[in-house]
Amino acid sequence: MKSTRSILFTAVLGMVASTSIVAQSNSWSEQWYRAKFGRPSPTEEARIQAAQENTAYREVKPVQTVAPTNVWFEGWYRAKSGRPSPTEEARIQAEQASTAYREVTPTQTVVPANAWFEGWYRAKYGRPSPSDEARAKAQTR
Repeated sequence: MKSTRSILFTAVLGMVASTSIVAQSNSWSEQWYRAKFGRPSPTEEARIQAAQENTAYREVKPVQTVAPTNVWFEGWYRAKSGRPSPTEEARIQAEQASTAYREVTPTQTVVPANAWFEGWYRAKYGRPSPSDEARAKAQTR
């Protein structure tokens, strides 16, 4: 009976100590969570949100542009087939149809469509890819 009480007391003391450590706003656990997941813990997010709600100003949230929902798939499809996926092509065509088409002026530089592929190709073969060379020739004309 006495050993059960001491084990129970030790367990309760351990729980109290661990919750007091986690409850601190700038503890090692918060830093660990932020390093692992790249965002504050839910407790810290709630604290930050409560602080923002109590301020006199409201943070203006920027309008988000519509972007591909699956960025990984877009990169993979573009690397595999050398062109955007059908859904991305449809989005680009709809965007061009709804806005005035702007031609590339000589002062603007055209960036490669797939910078990852260009970097990979240069690292593997030590020279620009054929599509990058064609793009460079088209810019010099």
